[in-house]
Amino acid sequence: MDSLSSSHMRNNSNDRNFRNLLYARILRSVGISFSSVALPLYMAALGFSPLMIGISFLLMTLFGSFLVLLWGLVGDRFGYKKVLIIVEALFSCSAIIFALGQSSNLTLILLAAVLGGYGGMGGGGLRGAFGPGMTALVGYLWRDPGERIRRLGTITLVAGLAGIAGYGLLGTQDFLSGSMGVVGAFKTLYFLTFFTGVGSIVLLSFIKEQRHAPRKARIITRKSGKFVSRIVASNIVNGLGIGMAIPLLPLWFLLAFKYTATDISIIYVCSAAAGAIASYFAHDVSSRLGAVRSASMTRILNGIFLVSMAFSPLGLLAASLYVIRSVSAGIGAPIRQAVTLGGVEETELGAASSLTGLSIRASFMSSGLGGYLLTLSEGLPLEVGGALQICGGAIFYRLLHRQGDKTNQETESNSV
Repeated sequence: MDSLSSSHMRNNSNDRNFRNLLYARILRSVGISFSSVALPLYMAALGFSPLMIGISFLLMTLFGSFLVLLWGLVGDRFGYKKVLIIVEALFSCSAIIFALGQSSNLTLILLAAVLGGYGGMGGGGLRGAFGPGMTALVGYLWRDPGERIRRLGTITLVAGLAGIAGYGLLGTQDFLSGSMGVVGAFKTLYFLTFFTGVGSIVLLSFIKEQRHAPRKARIITRKSGKFVSRIVASNIVNGLGIGMAIPLLPLWFLLAFKYTATDISIIYVCSAAAGAIASYFAHDVSSRLGAVRSASMTRILNGIFLVSMAFSPLGLLAASLYVIRSVSAGIGAPIRQAVTLGGVEETELGAASSLTGLSIRASFMSSGLGGYLLTLSEGLPLEVGGALQICGGAIFYRLLHRQGDKTNQETESNSV
């Protein structure tokens, strides 16, 4: 009887933890979705060239990558909840700097972007769902592989839908510009994102996380390190492709099709909705095809759609391809996170998540090259970036398909 009561209490605690985490990610998704897509447009409005914007993203990524690794190590030792709160506090500080700081000061812009976690950001909606400490916390609270995919899929779904509100904020920029000016409108909207960060901090503070067991002196064990190195190899190639195209994609829509901030907002709203809804089916897809096979296929499809966008003669067609790409990305993201969690020890979840995340973020420094390619030919960053993503997906399967078979067996045995 006591064991049943104890189990019931743990389930209730985990349900409350998940609700608070889910609501916190909703608020984060609203703020980060607006901020990440608005940043290249904001810098363009300030008069910075595509090359300078690309180089700025490179510098943001360089410094932001070190923070990602730090957060993983801190989380393993002191708790992932604390890391999430620190990240939100820095995001709130970043929003204030953007809102009140001197617009023309590039150093201040870079500082705010690094603090806010913009460096190495592939997409606002998914970045709202994931981030330093979040994946590790889910892995720590829920041990079953299938349950992890379900929880991560739900977070991706809800946070992705919440990202619609963030992209909707960008849509108001054109309207506000009439009375505040272009720069003033951006500053006002950045100020609003400050409150999403504060609200997220409040919700995260209610999460109950058990004290972490003392960890070994080394960052990660040899066995886990061998597994993580395979993911890192794939992530580097994939990240080079994403960094070359995705951070500057709003600018690409502006230059290639003369789209306004409102037009770009609509595209991202549709993509967020499509990706969020698709993520709900991540567990079903993983159960049918296998975790690694599903993750690999979605990465390859992401690259194919990116290349197709580069050759699109019409803005509507390019936007539609991007929305369809979001379906593939929404399915693949929670599955890849679960694959990472399934191959490492419990005390190393933060380090493993940070190392794999670091490999993608560091390779996002290709955004500097992407900015240069954009000055040569508007479609070139998408062509090269998409080809690299296709290669990254193939490498992921080649290096990890045996681990995928093991993960799938565990999922099936736990669901019987």
